This record gives sequence, structure tokens and C-alpha cells, in this order.
Amino acid sequence: MEVSILNLIFGLIKMIRINYITTMVLLLLLTKYIVVSGQGQIAMPTAERLQVFTDRELYIAGEEVFFTAYSISNDLPQDISLILYAEIISPEGKRTSGGKFLIENKMAHGSLLIPRDNITGNYYLRVYTKYMRNIGPWSYAYCGIRIVNPYREDIITGNDTVLLPTQTGEEESSLTITTDKKGYHPRELIQVTILGSGNQPGKTNRLSLAVAPEMASEENTLQLPDQDRRLQQMDFYPETRGISITGKLIDSTGDNAISGARVNLSIIGQGRDFMAIQTDDSGRYFFSLPAYRGYRDLFLCAAKTSEVRPRILVDNDFCTSPIQLPSPVFILTPEERALAFQMAKNIRIQEVFNTEKPDETQTTEPDRAFYGKPSYVLYLDEYVLLPVLEEYFNELASMVKVRKRNGEKYFKVLGGRPEMGIYDPLVLIDWVAVDDPSKILAASPVNIDRIEMINEPYIKGDITFGGIISIISKNADFAGIDLPESGIFINYLFLNEPSQVPFKPSASANIPDTRNTVFWEPSLILDEDNKASISITAPDTPGRYTIVLKGIDPHGNYIYQRKVVEVVEN
Repeated sequence: MEVSILNLIFGLIKMIRINYITTMVLLLLLTKYIVVSGQGQIAMPTAERLQVFTDRELYIAGEEVFFTAYSISNDLPQDISLILYAEIISPEGKRTSGGKFLIENKMAHGSLLIPRDNITGNYYLRVYTKYMRNIGPWSYAYCGIRIVNPYREDIITGNDTVLLPTQTGEEESSLTITTDKKGYHPRELIQVTILGSGNQPGKTNRLSLAVAPEMASEENTLQLPDQDRRLQQMDFYPETRGISITGKLIDSTGDNAISGARVNLSIIGQGRDFMAIQTDDSGRYFFSLPAYRGYRDLFLCAAKTSEVRPRILVDNDFCTSPIQLPSPVFILTPEERALAFQMAKNIRIQEVFNTEKPDETQTTEPDRAFYGKPSYVLYLDEYVLLPVLEEYFNELASMVKVRKRNGEKYFKVLGGRPEMGIYDPLVLIDWVAVDDPSKILAASPVNIDRIEMINEPYIKGDITFGGIISIISKNADFAGIDLPESGIFINYLFLNEPSQVPFKPSASANIPDTRNTVFWEPSLILDEDNKASISITAPDTPGRYTIVLKGIDPHGNYIYQRKVVEVVEN
């Protein structure tokens, strides 16, 4: 055990130059949990615990699964991890949908889209943090869901008879659900009141509330066997600053790790950025990325070295550890078949009558260089066209000179600071680092728009550069310059876009109100009187609907309350 602790500590020390904040958080964890007891035993640091709830349990392919997840690790500091990973998986662990969501105040919520071609069957929604991957998939939080695809005949079905138990709430819950009456007509307001007992108003505030068809609202929060959450090794570090990308740099000729080498990362296109980091003693690298949303193109490459041929490996951002969850026989009762048919019909009606235009006022990241205003800009079209780019640096009075070292040409940025004579400059082509000056100097200037220069030392991450030379092409095509051989392009998922909750009642009496989930509140807050009042418009589809309240009390206990109301035809 002592050896494991030492390995963790040495691993943290090696990571200090990669991520100072992450390292400090982990050292605090070790300080808190490495306690020598009277028997001489050492307690290992532990991973987080999560709980997840969904808006319902039965879905149609093409719908979104709305969820809310809570950290119930009362023994850990506030929000060790800032990123939640959510997936819809088959019982064999195959992912059909996935996303990344921001954790704030120990809570995250969002939605995952079920692919339209998803096969009918039993699935699971699971959530976890990257830090929890050190323990494995049995430490994650799961909800069981059923998905029906009325347009495909094939079904994923199993024959397991032993299933995971669902969570059970406290028999004497401190929360109650009341409505103003039991039956409602379409478009009538359903007045719902949530009331908590006790003399500490608002103390229980980790609650979610859903209203959906009764047979689509079965309890689906699974209770997995207790797992040892103590870390024996640290392969995945907590994302203390947001989205990250990690991996390893190896020698492609022998697969040996390359330590102390520089790895460059460029975000291409909107929100462009550049960052650099040095690999640790095991060849690992760790980048904390900006809080962008959606997919972005990344380019990673290793700095040129004459001794080895570097190859960049990138960790899968989602969990790939194998797991086999129970796969019961997929059966729908006649009543459930009728409900699934009605839900599928509701979706088609929504698609026909949905005339809302997407929000086109979304904020975008400023389209400016990460280094700010350049010290000098050279616009090539303002000068006579020269054969190669090198002649512009030689003929024009600029702050960049081309010199020779050991028979090879290199760039030197002139500046007044003494550090400029120590460090090499960062050379970019369309925000991608290029470490072979000969490729730049021999390039044709026809496709180059401008060259921006910074003549002061520039620090990026833990790397210091002797200025910046940034070459921008006219067509954002790297001007035909060959990129580093070790480079790889990745279309990488950052944070998911905020969920557009489609639970608003129809504004017009002429537009059918065919909501399958009538209401969803992922974060229900009780007021100072320990009370919450909600008005919900009854849908046009008659039937029995369940109001489901789920949550976690201040002691980490599971809360579950439900009440059934009926919508009858006029």
C-alpha cells in the first residue's frame, strides 16, 4: 500500500509542470485521505460518486433523453471535476450517443439525442467523470431506458433474468406532491405543489421533477453493487479547469515513450488558439482546452527532433473499458405498445407543426489571434512579388532575420529583451506550429496574405518562445506548406450545446400539443417556505400521467415521490 501511495505522489510531481491547478487539488486530496491509522493502514484517495435521473424511461428513436446528474460525494471537495461525460450504451457497452457537460455546484444537466436508426431494445444512460475512469465503469451511475424504433423490425434483446435493482426512496420522505385536482382537460392548467417538512427551508435543493405518461415513467435509477472507490493508480487526472485532451508521445520506431518533448496543439477555425506542453517522464501530455461548444478541428504535432521519429497517441475522450450489463428480454405489453405508437405519432405531428426557427443570435468567439495585437504586420500584396518567402525576410527591413546554425537555416526575432537571444520563436502557418524553417522559406508567396510578428518573449503554458512569426494564408489552406510529419487532425467534441427543452405547450389552439414529456425541471429549488409551486399545461393526448420527483437529500439519501393525474377528452 505504501508503494502505491508513493507512486501516486511521484506521478503528481511529474504532472506539476503540466497542470499546476490539477496537481494542487490532488495533493490536497492526498493530504486529506492519506492518514495513518492506529493500525498503520493508509487510506487511499477516492473517486467521486454520482447519481443520475432521466425525464422518463421509455423513448422513441429520434427523441432526446433529458437527464440531471448530481455529485453525492460529500467527503470530497466541491467540484473536483468540472466535466461530466454522459452516454447512451447497449448492455454490451457500445455507445450510441455521448456528450460532455459542465458541472456547477456539484450538478450537471443536459440531453442526449437518440439516433433515428437506433435499434429497438434495452439501453442504459450512464454518467461519469474522467477521474472516475481510474476505478472503472462499475463505479459510474446508470439509468435503464427502453428505446422503440417503429421504423425498424430488428430488436436488441437478451435473456438475462437477474437484473440490477432500482433505487428505492425513503419510505417516510420529507417531501410531498399535491395537485389541485385529479383530472384535467387538454390545455387546462395543472397546479402542482411540492412541500417539504422540517424547519430548515430550502435545505433540500437537489431535486428534479418530470411529468410524462404513466407507463413511460417506470423507476429506472439503478443501484449498482458497492464499489471500492479508492484509487490504486492514477491514469486519468480530474478535469479541474474544463475539457481536456490527453495522450502519449512515443518513438514510432520502437514504441518507447518520449519524455521532455514539446507537443503543440492548434485549434483551427473559429475560436482559433494555440498551446504547447512538455511531456512528463512517461511521455504523457495533458492539455486543458477552452470552454467551447460543439465539434472543433484540432491539429496536434510534436516538435522536431533529430534523434527519434515521434508519434502522437490520443486517449479516447469517452470510456472504452469493457462492461457487460444485464440484457433482459425486450417485451412490451399491449398497453405499452399502444403508448409507444402514440408517442411515435406525437413526434411526427410535432415535426409537421414545428415552425419555430432556430436561434441565430448565438454568441461566437472573437476571431482574433491568441497572441493579441501583433508588433508588426507585413502585407505581401503591398510589395513586388518575389519568388520565395525567404527573400521577403532578407530584402525587407523587418524584425525577423534568417540565420544559419550548423548549416541549417533558422528564424531569429529581433527584440530589446535579453530572452529573445535565448529562446527560438514560435513559427505558425494558419495557427499550426511548423518547426522546419526550410519549408516556410521555400514556400511561394502567392498564397500568403500577411505575416504577423511579436518581438517580445511569449509564454504559452510552460513553454517560453523568443517571439512569434505567424503566417496567414489567403485561403486558410496552409499555403501548400507541408505540415509536421508527426501531426494529426482530430475533430474533437468540446461541451455539448445547451439543451433546448421542447416542453412548452402549443401557443396556438390550432397547433396540436403532443408533448411526450409534458414537463421537465432538472433543478427544482424550494423557496424559503420549503415549497415549490408549478403550473403545467395539460397536453392534448388523453391518458394517465405521472408526476415524478427525484432527488438527493442533504445526507445523500435517495428521494422518490410520484403522483398520477389524468387528462381526459373534452
